[in-house]
Amino acid sequence: MSAYDPRQPVSLAQSRFIELSFGAITVKFEKFNEVAELVGIVAIVASLVFVGLQLRQDHVFARSELGAGSFESLASLRQEMTGSEFAATYAKMLEQPEQLTTAEQLQVNAYLDAAKFLIIRECYLYERGIFTECDIAVREYGPYFFGNSYAQSWWRLQSPKELTFLPGWVSDEITGIDPEYNLKELRAIQGEH
Repeated sequence: MSAYDPRQPVSLAQSRFIELSFGAITVKFEKFNEVAELVGIVAIVASLVFVGLQLRQDHVFARSELGAGSFESLASLRQEMTGSEFAATYAKMLEQPEQLTTAEQLQVNAYLDAAKFLIIRECYLYERGIFTECDIAVREYGPYFFGNSYAQSWWRLQSPKELTFLPGWVSDEITGIDPEYNLKELRAIQGEH
């Protein structure tokens, strides 16, 4: 073996021990392979932690986007009621549902279908773990859509196949809404003025 020359770098092959210091902890390795394995394991763990954090962030973002989409759908349905043509049809449905023409019934049924699919979507996303609840769409907004006798009858006539996507309590909740809810709400608003 040659004498040590401080001007020449020491290769890993010439060194018998590799020493790593982590603050107060010092670890000696006899072979470079042990150090490489440790560095590789640390890199893999760090990348897995990063991927996990990224997935969590993506999940939160997706939930936010879907929630915003739900509110947009809800706002769109509510805005549909304010259009001059549909507002008159909706008022007729509330006050004199038996006098709706076939064309008006088709309009109202399409509106109720959109409300039903909004509820189905919310509950589906809840069951998939994307939303934390689906009862707000039913309990908070259900009365706005189904708080009249026409909508109540329409809901009861829905195909059970379409409603299989919903938890059992949803139909009970909707059919339990006061069929005079919409009219009472309008009268209460009129009474405020």
